Amino acid sequence: MNAEWKAALARAVREVFENLCFMLPSPSGVSIPPETASLSRVILAVDFSGAGRGALHLTLPDSMIAPVASAMLGEDGPLELSEQYDAVCELANIVCGNVLPLIAGDRAVFDLASPRVIATMDADLGDSFDASARVLLDDGLVCAAISLQLAAAQGAA
Repeated sequence: MNAEWKAALARAVREVFENLCFMLPSPSGVSIPPETASLSRVILAVDFSGAGRGALHLTLPDSMIAPVASAMLGEDGPLELSEQYDAVCELANIVCGNVLPLIAGDRAVFDLASPRVIATMDADLGDSFDASARVLLDDGLVCAAISLQLAAAQGAA
């Protein structure tokens, strides 16, 4: 697993959740607990092409969906489930858009497909990714994984 890509993923997740959702990452040095097998979670995917091809997957507990959506949309009241999923899909899109320049450089151009929910309930990403990161936020554990095949002329930034 590429350590630089892992660090880039963790940085993108921390910054996006902190800036858009007001969810703070745990202080450095806090150990991340193992995931509970029975925890219900959602996996969001963003496919991309251009300077490279691949996909970003973002996994978060179901319990974070409503607070994330409310924070992103600035709504205090309850939101429709479709609005909540639209918001977390957009969050995955933003994480993807933030991590790709960290990995491939600022000049690399990518086309991002529409983000989508690919799994709910007891989901597992497996290990078919080039890098993954787990970020413990005050509202729960967020996992990100990326598979990326860079074009021959591209390299890590």
